[in-house]
Amino acid sequence: MKKQLTAERRQEIAQLLLRNGNLKASDLAQRFEVSTETIRKDLIYLEEQGIAKKSYGGVIASSDLLERPVALKEMEHMDIKTSIANRALELIPEQGIILLDAGSTTYALAKLLTLRNDLTIFTNSIPILNLLADSGNQLFALGGRVRGSSKGIVGAWTLQALHSIHVDAAFLGCDGFKDLTGPSTASYEESEFKQAVLSCSSRTIILSDNSKFLSNSLFQFCRWDQIYAFVTNMAGTENFQDRIKKIQDCTRILYS
Repeated sequence: MKKQLTAERRQEIAQLLLRNGNLKASDLAQRFEVSTETIRKDLIYLEEQGIAKKSYGGVIASSDLLERPVALKEMEHMDIKTSIANRALELIPEQGIILLDAGSTTYALAKLLTLRNDLTIFTNSIPILNLLADSGNQLFALGGRVRGSSKGIVGAWTLQALHSIHVDAAFLGCDGFKDLTGPSTASYEESEFKQAVLSCSSRTIILSDNSKFLSNSLFQFCRWDQIYAFVTNMAGTENFQDRIKKIQDCTRILYS
């Protein structure tokens, strides 16, 4: 491997951290063919920039790096998310009672629901509330504290509201599941929310494009065998056959 400039190496470490969630200093030293002391200085720099947090023997991604603003996510892979949303639409019964999580792929599903007028919809997403407020559906906001990055409503009030309802189907997003036994999210409070949704839904469905096969996040909120279905896109899935099989052993996968 040719010698890299310090800035180039640090940029690549940041990209690896975004993809993997955590890294070991010894592995980085071997990868870049530099000393562990050099890597230690790189990690201190990334921590000062708010990108990473040092941990024993390595580094983990900061929550700001792991969790990008929902407005930015909405602009990425828009055609794929629309395709996934169309597939998820098949799981919504007529006159159904459903719940939509805060997230860019659930927002894509909400766009399709502006054409419906027969549903009862619960959501903790400010963007989805704004989008569906003028639709013909009956819309309920789950109250609580608004998180700036996701525009999702979380906290004790939200959990209390979830304990008082039951829905036919709930649609949740996630931030990755590369080395996990189920989907994960970057926020502990949103993890709590998603866990509570499992208890108040007859069917819980995860919506995610297949880029999430390559990443992890901090908090796994359920196992694959706890959900009804996982809806994703087909393209590129030949690269993830082992992981797909593990998921298929636990739940159904629906391709857009």
